[in-house]
Amino acid sequence: MKGQVRRIMVGAGGSLLFALPLLGATTTYQIDPSHSDVQFAVTHLMISTVRGEFHGIHGTVVYDDSDVPRSSVSVTIDAATVDTREPDRDKHLKSADFFDVANHPTMIFKSTKVQADGSGKT
Repeated sequence: MKGQVRRIMVGAGGSLLFALPLLGATTTYQIDPSHSDVQFAVTHLMISTVRGEFHGIHGTVVYDDSDVPRSSVSVTIDAATVDTREPDRDKHLKSADFFDVANHPTMIFKSTKVQADGSGKT
């Protein structure tokens, strides 16, 4: 399983961009942990997919309405909150074999690029 993570999605839905900023404004939003999640999916033995999520997340989105590429996302994840709905697997994921939460309690995501999707919508 180690090294096979295919995707991690940071979901924020409507809780993050519930109100668009005024034109030309840069606005900082706090990610709402109760309405956001970080999910992952890992192919196991090429026959099944193990899905899970992290519950302990917080962070910010800086949205620049006049220059979207100047926007950014920063998320901190509590590694100990990993949840695959299988307690023994979660215990193993928290061990030094994987996340080593005793020595690395948090994971940090910082965007390197933000771009508009071309639809004219934000």
